[in-house]
Formats: sequence, C-alpha cells, structure tokens
Amino acid sequence: MAFLVLPVVASAFCLFLVQPLLAKQILPWFGGTASIWAVCMVFYQVMLLAGYLYAHGLARYLKPWTQALVHLGVVAASLSALPIGMQGVALPAPDSGNPGWQVVAILIRAIGVPYFVLSSTSPLMQAWYARMHPGGKAYRLFGWSNLSCALALLSFPFLLEPWLPLSGMNIWWSWGYAAVAALLAAAAALLWRANPAEGGREVAGEEAAPGIRLRLEWLFFAALGSGLLLGVTNYLCQNIAPVPFLWTVPLLLYLLTFVACFEREWYGRGWGMLLAGTAFLAMAWAIVYLPPDLLLKGGIPIFCAGVFFGCFYCHGELALRKPAASHLTEFYILMAAGGALGSLLVAFGAPAVFNSYSELPVAMSICAMAMLMTVYRRSLVTDIAATACAVLVTATAFATMMGASGEVAAGRNFYGSLRVEEFAARDGHPALRKMVHGSISHGEQYVDPAWSRKPMSYYTPPSGVGLALSALPGARRIGIVGLGTGTLAAYGRPGDVIRIYEINPMVTEYARRYFRYLAETPAQVEIRTGDGRLLLAGEQNQNFDLLVIDAFSGDSIPIHLLTREALQLYRRHVVPEGLIALHISNVFLDLRPAVRSLAASEGLAAAIIEEGGDRSQSRYPSSWALVGAEEAVRRVPAPKQQATPAVRVWTDDYSTLLNALR
Repeated sequence: MAFLVLPVVASAFCLFLVQPLLAKQILPWFGGTASIWAVCMVFYQVMLLAGYLYAHGLARYLKPWTQALVHLGVVAASLSALPIGMQGVALPAPDSGNPGWQVVAILIRAIGVPYFVLSSTSPLMQAWYARMHPGGKAYRLFGWSNLSCALALLSFPFLLEPWLPLSGMNIWWSWGYAAVAALLAAAAALLWRANPAEGGREVAGEEAAPGIRLRLEWLFFAALGSGLLLGVTNYLCQNIAPVPFLWTVPLLLYLLTFVACFEREWYGRGWGMLLAGTAFLAMAWAIVYLPPDLLLKGGIPIFCAGVFFGCFYCHGELALRKPAASHLTEFYILMAAGGALGSLLVAFGAPAVFNSYSELPVAMSICAMAMLMTVYRRSLVTDIAATACAVLVTATAFATMMGASGEVAAGRNFYGSLRVEEFAARDGHPALRKMVHGSISHGEQYVDPAWSRKPMSYYTPPSGVGLALSALPGARRIGIVGLGTGTLAAYGRPGDVIRIYEINPMVTEYARRYFRYLAETPAQVEIRTGDGRLLLAGEQNQNFDLLVIDAFSGDSIPIHLLTREALQLYRRHVVPEGLIALHISNVFLDLRPAVRSLAASEGLAAAIIEEGGDRSQSRYPSSWALVGAEEAVRRVPAPKQQATPAVRVWTDDYSTLLNALR
C-alpha cells in the first residue's frame, strides 16, 4: 500500500507546487496581468487530461508488466527536462501574437514532460491498486492526492515564497521530482512482481459501462467547478492584485472539496446545496454592492467561501455519480476533460464574448439553475428556495453584462476589462469621462474643451508627479510606463518629448478615441506598444529627465516593475540629475517599505509624497515615490514623508506581497 500511496502523495505535491512557481516566473513577461493565471490553468488542466488519457490507455489495454515497463521508460525520459525553470526560454517579442498561446508554449517548453508524468500518477496508481486489491477503496487515493495538493499550495505563499528565491525553488523542485521518479520506479517494480493481469482484466469486464447521460453529467459538473474557481480567481486578481496568494487560496479550497467529497464522503445534497445557494447570494451581493476599498477585508472571505461551497456542490454531485473502480480511469478522464473545458471557456472564451468579467456571475447562475433542476418537485419549500436563488443570482449576471449607466464604450482582451463612462455636469463642473480598468479609475477628463486640459484624478498639480514635472525647467524629455487616458500629456510644453509605453492596445485606442489629452498637448508624443520594461531593455539610453512608472493592473502595480533589476534599468534611461516617479497609490498594498529598500539598495534617495485629494474637485488621493539622487529629490518643492521601515529588497528572483498587505 505504501509503495502506491507515497508516489501519489509526492507527485501531487510536486504537481501543485510547480503551478504558482512557474506562473510567477512568467508573470513579468506579460505585464503582470491577472489573465496569466487563467491561461496557466488551461495548460495545467489540459496536461492533466493528457496524463489521465495516458493512464487510462495503460490500465485498460496493456498487461501489468507491460504497463510497468512503458511507464518506467516515460519517467526516465522525463528526467532529461531537469532542472526546470525559464533558462533557455526566449522572451516574447512585444508584438509576437496572442499572449495566451505564448504562455502555453512557454509552459510546454519549461515543464511539459515532467508535468505530464505527474498528471498520470494518481489515476495510474489507483488503477494498479484496484487490480491488486479488487475490494479496496481506490478512490481514497484520490482524496489523499488532493490533500497533498492543498499542502503544496499552502506551502508556496506562506513557507517558500517569503524565504526562497525562485531559482532556489526551481532546484529544490527538481530534486523533489527526481525522488518522485524513484518512487514510481518502486511502484512499477511492485506491479511487475505482483502481475495481477488476468484477475484485473476479468473484474474490469464485469461492470456495466456508464451511460451517455451519466458521462455528460461528469463532464458538466467538473466544468462548472473549474469555471467557478477561475471566475473567482479572475475577479480577485483583477480587483486586488495578480499575485500567487490570490491564485493559491481559491485553488486550495477547490482541492479541499475533492478531499471532503471523495476521501471523507461528507457531501449531503440537502445541506450542501443550502450552503452553496447562500454562498452564491452572498457573492452576488458583493459583486453589485461591496465597495472596492472593502474588497480585501470583506470580499476575500465572501468569495473564498463562495468558491468552496460552490465547488463542494459540484464535486459532491460528481462523487454521488462516481462509477465502480473498473471504470475509474474513464471517470477521471471525463472529469479532467470537464476541468479543461471550464478553464478554456474562462481563459479564452470569456474575453471573446464578454466586455466585463462576467464569467463568475454566469457560472454562479448556471450552478444555481443546476441546483434548481436537481431538487425540482421534491417539495414546495425547496422549489421556492431554489427558484429564488436562481432568479437573484441570474439577475446579477445580467446586470454585469448590461454595463453601467452612462457607459460610452466597453471592451475586454487578455490584459483585462476596460470601459469608458460619461457623467453629467454637477456642482458647477462640466460633464466628464472616466476610463475604468476592472473597478479602478485610470483617469478622467472634462468633456468641455475649456476644461479639457486640466490634469485630474491622481495627476493633479499637488500630486507627486505634478510637483516633479513643475520642478523641471525648459524643454523636457519625459518617459511614461502606462498610458491610461493620457492625462500626463496635459503637462506638455512646446519642445517637450513625451515617450509612452503601453502594453494594452485597447488602452491606446480608447485614449485616442474618447479622450483629448494626447491630441491637445503641444508636446511631441511617441507611443510604443508592449511591456514597458521589456521595451526599455531593448532600447538605447533615452536620457529622460523624468521617468514615470504608472502601470496599473486593476489596483496593483506589477511587481516586476519594482525590483532591483528594474530600477537599474530605469537609471540607465534617466539622466544623472533626473527623477524616477513611482505611482504607488493602492487600496490594499503599502508599497512604501519596498520602495525605500529598493532605493537604498542602489544608493538613491526616496521621498514619498501623499496628496489627500478632493473628490468633489476630481482630485483623487494619491501616493507617489520620487527616487533619484539626493539633490534631485530635494529640488521638488513638497513635504516628503519617509517610508515605513525597510523590508527585504525585491529582485527578479525574489518578491512577496505578504508583508505589503495593509
């Protein structure tokens, strides 16, 4: 038993530890967007399906000794891919096509064969166990597998990420995979020695094959659970930060529902559906009414409970429909196919169909209607409760798809959801337009031409960037990473050159079409499309007097723009007496300690300029960090607040947001 359980547990641990590990390494190459994790999940679940198909083929069509021999050969071949990591993987070009497929291609090169082997381990070991112990509970190994996955996910953000660099984790993971290979070799030797060929094949033929309807139900509930998981993850990452912590917690809860339903068999349809319905109603309320500044403390518990109880229902219904052990591998194939289908629909289908992040309310609506169909005509009370839940949750889905009042334009692509809203004149101020990314404003402009040159939102004259610009005399050369509405172009003077780097082509399109900052500035404006850091790395020195880093993704600043290597790159493009302005306004993260440590590591001064704002005047509270030589920072005429105590310096190889959460 130990020779079969240990490979399952060890493989599952490596399988789910590598997911956030590689996703974090890919994140900087594509602007730190929240969509990275959704695309990574597509790869992981498709590879899981491939592993299950491989395990099914071995278990169904080959004799045990042949299975052992073939699998030993595949495991041995996979060792040639070690150590894992991004070494030898080329950086994507800024305009090299669909980013989603680029992510998949990078993952195939980095981890493809080892991940395939790990994906096949659980169903293959269960099939071998069922052959050697026909009366045993092979499904319990699936529960142990998911429990090990949960432990791996917990260990990454809380134990490994705060202490180890990514390169160190790559090496340790590679040694762990080598140990898994040894365990798999021992399990294959055990099967070869036991050789239960004939008995296993006879038992497999005794059970009636599952019907088409049952197979479709396996596919449906697996896809629904996967869609709920990625819907919640996308929502949290878009509105808080695309960081491993917010990837791993929903995935951890998703896996724990498999443990509860398959290993412990705790699911009961009555109370399981009651909890799921309550969770869906709570999430629907939060989507519509919860203010963005309460999302960290109030929203995360609501949505985490939602993904747990929603997936508990989906996986509980799967557990109630599981077949006999002789059809175990087929069950896992369709379950993996459903998971891959759900992730594909969210990662690639939703951006093509929806203008906003509507996949979560749509998945909730489908789940609520499935619960209604499950209990329909059981009793009047359950009919009324399930119908009310389905109606209320579906209404939320329609509300998110209909858009806000005053919406001028809306769109969505790999880099997120974007919309332009127009607000009527009020309090003596003319009508204005606002660009919103997720739930966060990325700039505003008055519609009236007499007011349209006025800098607004986070970029007003008293803000850190406004003061830095006013301190630069004469013709200036200004670099900006992150376009938004183009508000900073309002500070342009004749003779100025403003060079802007914007990763999202939709932002550039909306800034030109619906706002006039770029058209009305007397400065010369140059716009380059692509990740700002990658573009700067490929350019000759730009000799900027001021380099502004203002690259938002929802309410987060991509971490790869706040590392030591990034700061060294910025310094190369800034004149010795110039400044680097980092926009660190954030509802959820206190980035001042990270900036202070970063500047000190390069022998630079860092000053924090906080601006209280006045919403009635369209001035948003803002926090800017000015980094440069001591003399350059002193030239800016504003009170500077020293940041809080320093933290470990972030590098391309090490970063953690746990100590930055407010």
